[in-house]
Amino acid sequence: MHVSVARGGAGKRVNVGILGGSIAGCAAAIELARAGCDVTVLESRGEEPKERGAGIGLPPSLVATLVERDLVDADMPHFDVRSFLHVARDENQTRHGRLLWDQPGSISLVNWGSLYRNLRRRVPDGTYRTGCRVTALRDDGHSVRVELEGHEARSFDLVVCADGHGSLGRRTLFPDSPVRYVGYVLWRGAVAETELADVTPLEGALCWPCYRGGHGPFYFVPGPDGSVARGRRVVNWGLHLSVYEIERAELLTGRSPPDYGGPLSAAREAKLKSWVPDVLPELYAEIVTKSPGTSVQLIHEGTVPAYCKGRICLAGDAGALARPHTGTGVLKGITDALTLAESLVEHRDLEAALAQWSREQTTFGNELVQLAGQIGKALSTEIPSGPSDEAQHWFTSIVTVPSELFGGAA
Repeated sequence: MHVSVARGGAGKRVNVGILGGSIAGCAAAIELARAGCDVTVLESRGEEPKERGAGIGLPPSLVATLVERDLVDADMPHFDVRSFLHVARDENQTRHGRLLWDQPGSISLVNWGSLYRNLRRRVPDGTYRTGCRVTALRDDGHSVRVELEGHEARSFDLVVCADGHGSLGRRTLFPDSPVRYVGYVLWRGAVAETELADVTPLEGALCWPCYRGGHGPFYFVPGPDGSVARGRRVVNWGLHLSVYEIERAELLTGRSPPDYGGPLSAAREAKLKSWVPDVLPELYAEIVTKSPGTSVQLIHEGTVPAYCKGRICLAGDAGALARPHTGTGVLKGITDALTLAESLVEHRDLEAALAQWSREQTTFGNELVQLAGQIGKALSTEIPSGPSDEAQHWFTSIVTVPSELFGGAA
């Protein structure tokens, strides 16, 4: 799809600067280049994003689209899940716990690193620049001046900010629409399958142990070498925990920005691991306690009035930021990139293309924030302890979740 995209009605290739070189930024770089734009990726870190070892849940339809559009290889390793098992610790203390609800669903589980590497290989090295920390964006109505720390400023016809939840683009365009901490964290970890005695419930399912005040996903992802074979897989997990503002500084090791999260301090990790056997079924407690080097992600959310203002756009978590309960963070970032390129191809006028794209993505993104907030509020309060039909009725009476969205592993 190599076409000439107009700018302001005059036929000319659009010069695009993309802030952020992670998944959303790489997807935008690929699609906009294929749409006929000249693209430069500005990654603030001095090196490319590191392998995170984290799992990502994607709708199978999106995986098919990524393969069809040659954004990922057809053989990118993943697991397809068709069931979401909500479980709880029972009085008899059985290893797998008590099933509250077997919720039908469909999700593909991939490694963050596999997805990133697939996208990054499709971005030419000459257009991907590390160590480019942007300090200011100045839109004069015709172009955007990007000021860089330690480098000469650059000017672009269009700037796409894919720079995450702390986005400079968001702060520049909408200083009155900051993201906010919602009062709890996602405690995350991973452990090799070989460290565990029995992981039968995770075969073909994403399991959600529920406990008073929270819940969390447990699921397989391909091993570090991409293997999906038994014995070479990795179990990823996350548990949502309430953390008051005063505790946030005590939670982390200090090596990461305290407003986002990072590795746990040794003392806090030990304390949390001593707690899980009392609230989780034995299998899930074992997974947590055997996971080395756990970390936390502080959960934030925020809406935006628009995805574009002038010649500056927002993409991924730089725009509407939803809590991770819908598992749509990566979905939204990639969708922002795909739809922006499609809009530029569809419209010969850049301003018209951006206006339509902004309206559609703003609605989509802000609706996800609302949905994720409903789910988070429901699942971070007391989980019903009755029979499975009660759990299903309780959940569906609180939240109506589109089948194509729910069930992501985030």
